[in-house]
Amino acid sequence: MKMYEPQRLHPAAILEFLIGNIYKQFQSLLPLIILVFGQNEIRRWFLFALPVILLLYVLYTIVYWLRYVYYIQDDELHLEFGIFVKKKRFISFGRVQSVQVSAGIIQRIFGLVKLQVETAGGGDKAELVLPAISRTRAEELRYILESKRPIPAQKCQETEDQHTGEIFRLPTRDLFILSSTSNSIGVVLVGLLVIFSQLEDVFPDLNIWNIIGDYVKELAGKTITTIVLVVLVIFLLAWVLSLLGNFIKFGGFELIRMDNNIKINRGLMEKKQLTIPIKKIQAVRVVENVLRQPFGMVSIQVVSISNAGEKGESSVLFPIIPRRQVEEFLEQVLPEFAVPLETKQLPTRSRIRYILINLIPAFLVTILAMFFLPYGWFALLLWPPAILLGFIQYRDAGFNIQNNKLLISSRTLGKVITIVPRQRIQSLAVSNTYFQIKRKLTTLHVEIASGSITASKKLVGMDKEQSAMISRWYSDFGGYI
Repeated sequence: MKMYEPQRLHPAAILEFLIGNIYKQFQSLLPLIILVFGQNEIRRWFLFALPVILLLYVLYTIVYWLRYVYYIQDDELHLEFGIFVKKKRFISFGRVQSVQVSAGIIQRIFGLVKLQVETAGGGDKAELVLPAISRTRAEELRYILESKRPIPAQKCQETEDQHTGEIFRLPTRDLFILSSTSNSIGVVLVGLLVIFSQLEDVFPDLNIWNIIGDYVKELAGKTITTIVLVVLVIFLLAWVLSLLGNFIKFGGFELIRMDNNIKINRGLMEKKQLTIPIKKIQAVRVVENVLRQPFGMVSIQVVSISNAGEKGESSVLFPIIPRRQVEEFLEQVLPEFAVPLETKQLPTRSRIRYILINLIPAFLVTILAMFFLPYGWFALLLWPPAILLGFIQYRDAGFNIQNNKLLISSRTLGKVITIVPRQRIQSLAVSNTYFQIKRKLTTLHVEIASGSITASKKLVGMDKEQSAMISRWYSDFGGYI
């Protein structure tokens, strides 16, 4: 029996389809458009035909919208679409991994939302998208897909408004620090380089690289102050673009603890909503970025089962927060994972391992540099930072057991503290190498379920008695070692 009769999207979906398709076509046809505008005769005919092409495209989009319908039948969500070839898509409730609700500019103008359904094995893109439906209908569909039973629309609206505790927002000052210390600055620099590399193909007559080469030669004859200023301007441009990107991405960030879920809203241009079921959270990670460490700021992430969320962003619970507020934040938002972030340091005899693991690569680089480069001995300058990094990694490595939860602290460049309740650990193992046996040291391996894969965490250089104590603590619970 059908829960719903076939229903169309809101007419605003016509505008969403139209803009999205025009943008995709523009990207693929950009070289052809540039070629057309380079010929006067062809350009005149193209401009004359453009209104007719757009009119036909609008009519095509309207018909496409009329044939784009969805409904629920039995335990499946059905989608039918297509003009010349009618396509049907069926999504079983059991395959649904996450249901995301967002609102872009078009949706916000009409008071609508976009609903995206992601499935196991569905790849990077959502399996099904309803780009323009009412918020009430979106919440109702989400409830049906996640709980597999219908809910009245008015009940769905009431449920949406109920939450416990306060609403956590991202202050503008913290958002500014987040943007200034983000890894996206490097991504922007690479993006600018890629854009410049493509300009030569799009505009061959401009000789972009020749212009840049001449400028670099001219710059080489300038004072060091001029060169520094040019470099600073480039980094300033990348920083401004990164700042704008993060403000658009995380602007209006809100986190609300519901009864059994955590709801996150964020975004200026497109308002996105992410719901994380509490029961699916397996671990919490407190990440201390190297650039944010001087500001005393960290980010909080979660490891969860079947939470696809936004690709690359689903694990972020709160993007930036003062470290001193983390314990209070967890008490209010995730009391199931709230513990003091204090860890026990590893034995001093394991310190040499952390130093050598960084010093050996620096030593090899130095040997190669001295053989093949005229000033290769400058590579000796790598040794002090390598030794310092090894010492800091040893200092920050540690563990603790508090309130039936295991804490593991480690550092590669940034420091990460992982909090795992005992019942969330899938398996725990202890191993040791030949050198560790002589020094009575071990390596602890912890595996945490995370969807179709298993997230692993290890701590190297633990005392033999320390790892034995953790093994007993875990085996008493009936876990697998």
